[in-house]
Amino acid sequence: MKRFIEPDSVAVIGASGNPGKGGYALVENLKEKFMERLYPVNPQYEEICGLPCYKTVGDMPEKVDLVIIFVPASTVPEIMEECGQNGLQRVMIQSAGFAETGDQGLKLQEQCVNIARKYGIRLWGPNCMGVVNGQSGMVASFMRHDMFKDKLRPGNVSLIVQSGMLSAGFLMQILSEGYFGISKTCSIGNRGDINECDLLEYFTHDPETEVVAMYIESISDVPRFREAISRLNRPVVLLKGGISADGARAARSHTASMAGDARISEGLFRQLGIIRAWDFLEWMDLTRALVLWKGKKGGKRMAVVTFSGASGIVASDHFAMHGMKLATLSRKTLETLKTIFPAWMKPRNPVDIWPAIELNGEDAYRVTLETLLQDPNVDGIYLHLYVHAQIFDNDLDFLRPLEGSEKPAAIWPIGDMRFYRTLHDHAGSMGIPVYKEIKRGVQALGIMKRDPHRPLTSI
Repeated sequence: MKRFIEPDSVAVIGASGNPGKGGYALVENLKEKFMERLYPVNPQYEEICGLPCYKTVGDMPEKVDLVIIFVPASTVPEIMEECGQNGLQRVMIQSAGFAETGDQGLKLQEQCVNIARKYGIRLWGPNCMGVVNGQSGMVASFMRHDMFKDKLRPGNVSLIVQSGMLSAGFLMQILSEGYFGISKTCSIGNRGDINECDLLEYFTHDPETEVVAMYIESISDVPRFREAISRLNRPVVLLKGGISADGARAARSHTASMAGDARISEGLFRQLGIIRAWDFLEWMDLTRALVLWKGKKGGKRMAVVTFSGASGIVASDHFAMHGMKLATLSRKTLETLKTIFPAWMKPRNPVDIWPAIELNGEDAYRVTLETLLQDPNVDGIYLHLYVHAQIFDNDLDFLRPLEGSEKPAAIWPIGDMRFYRTLHDHAGSMGIPVYKEIKRGVQALGIMKRDPHRPLTSI
């Protein structure tokens, strides 16, 4: 796997000199990483993107680590034979038109797989978007170059996506919205040979991967998957397609996946401690929480700090639905809160802080958060914020008690949402995720209820 994800040399078969073609984007993207040892292959061109172009793989000056094929599906078996005859060992087919299209495409895919086995080639794809290595800056994909230029940010999350364009959509939203930095993004498509288990096994030994987020439509090899997840020692967030009858039928025409019994699959995921997401934004939101909360401890007992009794009630309901509960605040905590609350108001959880703010200003936040963090009965904090321009006057200093705390905290804001992105980015830099929906913040905090005594470094 290493030379698929971190190759030293690459050939692009189907490279194009037309800027509107995917074969051009492949070369343009890879050129950002490879000033040398990048070989476009197409008999129609002498040069592409300033690089000499070769007529066949046999004409190249070396046996490259990785061959990327992006030509019509019907011509791929012939090229596979040529790769095998020239001793090339890693091939990535980004072309579509294989098993996902029906019986004829399936036969074409099986032909490619058989050729790969004959020559000992490891085969990635077909029908995929390739690999993006956020750590090295390598973009081995036919996505447009301007989608990545100056946007790719290295991080510790690796994605395994059994889709093509969906991986592009995920990646662009992650990069544009600042969810988290990328270690590796791997689009595996039809999984003719290489599948999710190969990558899980690779990430087990990858020091640059601390969280794995997956979208799959079926499991290629259940015993191997179980073993790979058990050895991974990293949290996994999974979005799975094809859990309904209609979804399973759609999966067969997408990546030729045969989805199994959803009840059995969900039981397996629970046994393995996999964190489940049920839509794309939830998938990214929960992954972001794992990134920001690395090393923190958690549990089921939550404190809610709110400016509104109504939002505290709604949050309490959601906590109950997710197997969590409001913490019973200690006597010491209640006595401390009384010092900032008006005499007519008795502190309780949820902590309605608005009257205390009217008396003490933003200092009421600091005292409340510090006190709750010190309470042994509190496993995490859900802060509701009324957002307006003035709360940014002191760079959100009132949130400082939450920075570096062992307990997880999340924020749900309401008010002038023109400031949402500012809050999102600033709080995120302090390790506090921000969510637009009360329910999503509860879901994120629910990740931490699994083991209140162990820091969140692994499942």
